[in-house]
Amino acid sequence: MKKTLLQACALCVGATSIQAGGLDRSGQGINIIFEEGSVVQLRLGYASPDVSGEQNGVESGDVSNAFFSPGLAYKRSFTDKLDFALIYDEPFGADIGYSADYPLSQNPTAAFGGRSGILRASADVDSLTALLRYKLDGGFSAIGGIRAQRASAKVVVPAAAGYEFDADADTDFGYLVGVAWEKPEIAARVSLVYNSKITHDLSSTESFNVVPPVPAGLQTIDDTTRVETPQSINLDFQTGVAPKTLVFGSIRWVDWPQTVVAPAAYVGIVGDNLVDFDDDTFTYTLGMGYQFSEAFSGAISTSYEKSNGTEVSNLGPTDGFWSIGVGGTYTVENAQISGGVRYTDIGDATTTTGGEFSGNSAWSVGLQLTYSLN
Repeated sequence: MKKTLLQACALCVGATSIQAGGLDRSGQGINIIFEEGSVVQLRLGYASPDVSGEQNGVESGDVSNAFFSPGLAYKRSFTDKLDFALIYDEPFGADIGYSADYPLSQNPTAAFGGRSGILRASADVDSLTALLRYKLDGGFSAIGGIRAQRASAKVVVPAAAGYEFDADADTDFGYLVGVAWEKPEIAARVSLVYNSKITHDLSSTESFNVVPPVPAGLQTIDDTTRVETPQSINLDFQTGVAPKTLVFGSIRWVDWPQTVVAPAAYVGIVGDNLVDFDDDTFTYTLGMGYQFSEAFSGAISTSYEKSNGTEVSNLGPTDGFWSIGVGGTYTVENAQISGGVRYTDIGDATTTTGGEFSGNSAWSVGLQLTYSLN
């Protein structure tokens, strides 16, 4: 394994870049395919967001729960021209819970025996990606692969007649394609990768309270709800700019308007989708790494996602962010051990029901171990 600063740079845009304010978690990176020889990689990120606001003078409490973001990858060189990688990550996710006093946590059917609860949502998405990279002449290479993705979700909206949505896990498939160019003499690399949307038909149960003149009670409906996780494009780049110094960065586009959750019963009760998005997002990252010695490298990076200024869902009350992260990598024999920390300033947001969220932030940390099998 080359003892370079590239892993330290990858750490700042990898293990500590989990976006604690939104649904985008891993960034769907594939940098392991560019490692030399055959390697295994283990990554664990942890994010602790602090997101709160108020509606009609009632505090929401801290609505975003802390979460872990694991990653595991294996890369093997079949020949001098053909590489293979297998990557496990959790690209998207949510874990939201409001205070019991919040207006949307109040069930208007409570007087008729309606159930109690809080406004909350959880979504778990994990994926396994198999990809190949074929090296062409002139430093170019072609990248392609398939992605198996599993998704499940649960949402509770007490204000909508005690509504609950519970979707079983479903596995479906997508793909990724891309190109890359490298010039090892100056540590230069540019890669462009497209990730397809993935469509899930979730077996779901919707339940809600009914009131007189209909006999009061709990109505349950079993159905199939179609949900798409969004297509995206990742542009990553790096280049040496001075001895032992590397500049790196990325641009990530995510087509969030593709993601709509519209269970039939909820739409019938409220007249609107349970989850949807008005805007796509562009996330920009820029950083610099420096190799202090043969054994230790460090890097610093900053990321930015513009606030769109449009109303957002109560199940994701954030709008843009900026962040700064630092990381370091220590190399010992065949192993590279990386660690880092990132601070994120989460953008102010107004929800579709008039909730105001401001002054929010998050801390995240990451550990990564890359081991050469050569």
